[in-house]
Parts: sequence; structure tokens; C-alpha cells
Amino acid sequence: MKEKQILAIDVSKRSLDICVRPAGTTFKISNDLSGFKVLTAAISPDLDPLVVMEHTGLYSFQLEKYLEGQGVPYCKIPALEIKRSNGLVRGKNDKIDSVRIAEYAWLRRTQLVPTPKTTEKVTRLNQLLSLRAKLVKDCGGYKARIKEMLDTELISKSDLIYKLQRTVMTTLNSQIQKVEKEIEVLIETDPELKKNFDLIRTIKGVGKIVAARMLAVTSNFKKFSNARKFNCYAGLAPFKHESGTSIRGRSRVSHLANKEIKTVLNLAAFCAIRCNQELKIYYEKRVSEGMKKNELHKHHQSKNCRTNICRGQTPDSI
Repeated sequence: MKEKQILAIDVSKRSLDICVRPAGTTFKISNDLSGFKVLTAAISPDLDPLVVMEHTGLYSFQLEKYLEGQGVPYCKIPALEIKRSNGLVRGKNDKIDSVRIAEYAWLRRTQLVPTPKTTEKVTRLNQLLSLRAKLVKDCGGYKARIKEMLDTELISKSDLIYKLQRTVMTTLNSQIQKVEKEIEVLIETDPELKKNFDLIRTIKGVGKIVAARMLAVTSNFKKFSNARKFNCYAGLAPFKHESGTSIRGRSRVSHLANKEIKTVLNLAAFCAIRCNQELKIYYEKRVSEGMKKNELHKHHQSKNCRTNICRGQTPDSI
């Protein structure tokens, strides 16, 4: 078995700072095709290479595609995980960051697993869902602003300020519908996505958007090896809070999670409880047995809640 070669990268918009272990060499290249070629030239044919980098959003996208094309495995690590593994540190720059990433990866070289390749359609699905979330947030902002101004009688429905904002909301709603249609077409044209999409839609409370988000966040259910890991990622798995004989706290979920997918799944669960009698009975039975009610669910049941779920929308709406 070949010895591992770690190529740790600190990614920035225009440059890549690299530290190679076990050699210990460091160098800097441009974040473009010419720089990527220099990186692959540093790979030793006698070693088993693994490129390790932090999650940096779009800045590493072209590098990832290049590495996939060259057949070079890479692994993306959350920045917080690397930061907490370093202990007490002082100062930082790009070169030092690449060295710290290399130290983290070298110590765990036998445990790191290459990031699975993401298909172009899953990448496109993520982009469409991200755009939809932005449009929905903007539309909700205008809606809340109009309501506040009407409630405080700052404007009337004949006012230009009201009419202009309503026009913007109409445009945003139209754009949201176009994005949702594009999402449906994308899933319909991919047999693998369509198969899992239809399967997950059979779960009560799961609508089109929830199903699409699940496909995107799990890379069509290939990103996580089991349900436990996904539950931990989404902040759904409870962890004990105990120490010795003095601390006996109740189990709780961790805040280190993907809050977006957690919110979506919570909303789907609330919708299922509201619209499905069987699930509602089961939920009420668990509550009577002592299960703690979710605070968000209490809010949805209150008269002050104005979300779509509490206005009686069906599971297909989310």
C-alpha cells in the first residue's frame, strides 16, 4: 500500500496556498487552470495523493471540477472543525492556514474519505434551490413591510408606495414559479433523480420542494453512508449532556448543523401532523407520554402565526 501524500490548500478568490506533507514544502499558485496544472505536477507518482481544503463556496468550484477531471481525490472539511482542532493559536495568514490544514489532514490521513463526485444536475439543482430561497426571502420581506405600514396607517392601498411594492411582489412570485418549474423539469429529465424524488414524495408531509432539497443536500442520497450521519448533519440527533455525578442535563440536539434543511424538515413534519390524522394521533400520544413539544410547533399553533402551514396549506405546498 502506498503512503499518503496530503496536499492541503487554503483557498482564496485569486490564489491557492499549498502545503505538501510529508515533504513539508509550501508554495502559492493562481486560482485558475495554469495554477491547477502546477498543483497536479506536485503530485508524487510513488504516493497516494489526497487534496484537502476547507469549504469555501464558489471559490473552489473550478478547482474541484479540474481535480475530478484528472481523477485526483479531494476532501472538503468544515473550517470550524479544523479551527477547533488547532487548539490555542495566534495570528493567521494564507500560508499559515495551509500549514494548519496540512497538520490536521496528516494526523487523520487514514480516516479522511474523499468527497463524492457531484453530478452536474445535482449542482444545478442546488443553484436553483438557492435562488428560490433568495426570492422567497425577498418576497417575504416586502410582504412584512407592507403589512406593518398598513397596520400603522403610514400608507393606504391607494398609495404609490403600496402599489410599487405589490408590483415587485407579483414579479417575485412569478419568478419563483419559473424556478420551481425549472426544478421539476430538471428532475423529470434525470431517471435517478426522478426515481428517488417519487419515492420520497410517498412520505406523508413531503412535498415537491422538500423532496428536491433532500436530493440536493444529500447528492441524491449518496453523500451520507447511513441515516445516523444525516440526522447529525441536519441537527436532528439528540446528544447526552452529562458529566460525573453533578451534571445530568437532558439530551439535546447540537447547534452545529445545517439549519436550513432542519427547518425544512420541521415544517414538513408540522404540516403532516396538521393534515394527516394518523400522524396527528401518534404525535399527541407521544406528547402525552412526556415528549417535549418543539417551541416552533407551539408558535405554529398560536393565533399570531402567519406561515403558509398555519393557513391550511397541504403537504404538497412545501
